Amino acid sequence: MDMNLFLKKYNITDETFLQCGLSWEELMSIYKDYICKISELEYTAEYLASILRKVPNIHSVKFRVKDPEHLIEKIIRKKIKRPHMSIDASNYPNLMTDLIGTRVIHLFKEDWEAIDKFIRSRWHLAEKPQANFKKGDMGVPFENFISKGFDIRYREFGYRSIHYLVKIETGGIPLIAEIQLRTIFEEAWSEIDHHIRYPYNTENPIISNYLKILNQLSSTADDMASFLKVFEKDLKK
Repeated sequence: MDMNLFLKKYNITDETFLQCGLSWEELMSIYKDYICKISELEYTAEYLASILRKVPNIHSVKFRVKDPEHLIEKIIRKKIKRPHMSIDASNYPNLMTDLIGTRVIHLFKEDWEAIDKFIRSRWHLAEKPQANFKKGDMGVPFENFISKGFDIRYREFGYRSIHYLVKIETGGIPLIAEIQLRTIFEEAWSEIDHHIRYPYNTENPIISNYLKILNQLSSTADDMASFLKVFEKDLKK
């Protein structure tokens, strides 16, 4: 991988690169080691996803293994924020918490509690789980999240998701995998937002306003789905 092409591709200046305190040779050592681990990580990610797919409240599961170039970019930016962090080819699997990422989709907002119970019973958490909400969200059972030890965070652009970091092993090597929970409407909005907003239109006020409307519609759709679920139970009674 050519250093100059990489820095240009990811909009990293020479000055920014120097701030990370790592040589290109050290980063390439991590890069080559990671490429050798990808097939094993993919197997572990698929196994993790297969376990989650068996949970009744889960609609679908997607997974991915981090792209090697994105790993190097993240290491550079993370090292700039944490200059005293020591990272090399021997310890990066323990320091980078999203080499394996799984996306869990569920139909109804209320399903998260059953999924939360399963995740905690199946894996040890590496740190406090995180619940992301839009500022001004109404009707959210914050007390339930707080009682379960969640770190509550409010997102400016309406991002809603529940994040877990779980401890797993691959080939006898301990590492941390990320599990994200979203409703099917939250997933749709997030995918569209990411596709439209990045990388060039983040500050465009017209696009931002329309994405806010779409976010409100997805939230309303979630509320309607919950209402229909309750209404269905009443009809059966």
